[in-house]
Amino acid sequence: MKERIKGFSKDYAAFIAMLIIIAAASLLFDNFFSANNFNNLFKRASIIGIMAIGEAFVILTGSIDLSVGYQCGFASIIAAMIGAATGNMALMIVVPVIVGAFWGMLNGFCVTKLRVQPFIVTLAAMSCINGVGLLITDGGNSIGIEHDLFNRMGTESIGILPVSAVIMLAVVLTAAMASKYLRFGRYCYAIGGNEDSAIMKGIPVDRIKFLTYVLSGMCSALAGVVMAARTHSGNILLGEGYEMNALAAAVLGGILLSGGRGKVINSMWGAIIIMIIGNIINLNKNIPYQWEGCVTGGILLLILIAQSVITRVSKAEA
Repeated sequence: MKERIKGFSKDYAAFIAMLIIIAAASLLFDNFFSANNFNNLFKRASIIGIMAIGEAFVILTGSIDLSVGYQCGFASIIAAMIGAATGNMALMIVVPVIVGAFWGMLNGFCVTKLRVQPFIVTLAAMSCINGVGLLITDGGNSIGIEHDLFNRMGTESIGILPVSAVIMLAVVLTAAMASKYLRFGRYCYAIGGNEDSAIMKGIPVDRIKFLTYVLSGMCSALAGVVMAARTHSGNILLGEGYEMNALAAAVLGGILLSGGRGKVINSMWGAIIIMIIGNIINLNKNIPYQWEGCVTGGILLLILIAQSVITRVSKAEA
């Protein structure tokens, strides 16, 4: 019984933490539990949540992707340009996701075939994508989107949930099923747990890592499409800094940064927690909004320290 409780608290720590934070915020702020506040919160969380799912798979294999923020912004530009050129909503969604897959393929190729460290590859990709985005928008000018149906995807709701949150849930559930029941998901855990052992077992390590970067690029691009719909525009700067939020959401959700452990679905709870913290800071008029980034960074640092301590203890016990 004790082991079951321990396992439950470990697997659902992010969800429990989210409920505690929601309860505390509800007591502190009268307008926190308003429908309008929750609607805005979920709209923001959905973008981070979608990005965090792709990032989670990369982290599970023991890698990292720092380019997801600018991939998001770049996708918003592509969606806006396609909208201006064709007005076809399907193309406005599909083409940016394909472009995101292309960026992911470049990252994956450099990591798996050229054997460059993931941190260096994705840091360089981050700069490259930003540069290309600035070039095609004449220095970072926004491109307006006047497609009414597309824009409603970022502003309208289905019942009590924003459309963007429904998209996030669809992505999260698909990812959760894939991580649990498909060989791809099981291989991600195996590679992150012990890459040498995975190679000896015949697992196609390079192929799986390559696919995680493609998946990360696609998720980031989809988040960019949702962002474009929400802001009615495309701009390379829309995703600036979101790579840290996506990384923090995945890690806060319990994904071990060294790889091999954690539930993908918990990345969604991590994204919601980050947005709630930002929301609390915005609701408190005595705290400048600039503290949001400081708090997020501080939480990420504390979690990484905790993960490092837990890993050392686990190795010592083994």
